[in-house]
Amino acid sequence: MVTLADCQRTQHAWFRALAEATGGRAFSTHRMDWVWLPETREMLCMFPQEITDAGLQPALAEAERRGAATVGIWMNAAVREGILPAYRFERGWQPWWMTRALDVESVVAASESADDRVDLTCLTDDQVWLATARSADNWAGRSYAYLPPNQLGGKHLAGIFDMVVDPEHRRTGLGTALLNALSEAAFNAGAEHLLLNATPDGQRLYRNRGFELIGKGQTWWFHPPQ
Repeated sequence: MVTLADCQRTQHAWFRALAEATGGRAFSTHRMDWVWLPETREMLCMFPQEITDAGLQPALAEAERRGAATVGIWMNAAVREGILPAYRFERGWQPWWMTRALDVESVVAASESADDRVDLTCLTDDQVWLATARSADNWAGRSYAYLPPNQLGGKHLAGIFDMVVDPEHRRTGLGTALLNALSEAAFNAGAEHLLLNATPDGQRLYRNRGFELIGKGQTWWFHPPQ
């Protein structure tokens, strides 16, 4: 059984890997774990158990030093925001954590309906994949799959992250095609389960692809003055 804690660990591992691959860094401040993503100029705190001045202040100073455009905090729904409003953080979108099991039958069925609008690239052997969609030679969408190495508990859990479909190409099957391509790649690499965090608007697509809601989270955001 995949738990919310499994989802949070996988998401944290994804952001750490993304930071490492793009010249960023991961660091901690008084029991708050952060990643710096230079390409998007984001400073993100991943699932703290408590929010403290001692944790926030050095991270906000680092964000200012690096010229961050956004400081975000991903949190379990049970964690209280505490002092975040005093630091000008505002509540953001609510992640819906969804999971599904992978099996041969579903993966084969998806493979048989492969969509030639989608290309799959393996960025790191059996760990990171990028699926991109094009329509009439124009970019139409993309998403990543990530299978963390050395997973605890042997759950072989892969995450689907940063799913984007251009508004002009939604409801054309591209979202499903991106999911199918990434699901097959992750399954072939040994994944037994998939997770993703959906927006309330996007969760219908994932339900139709066999994902089930296992819980909800919260996000808080601060945009430093530029």
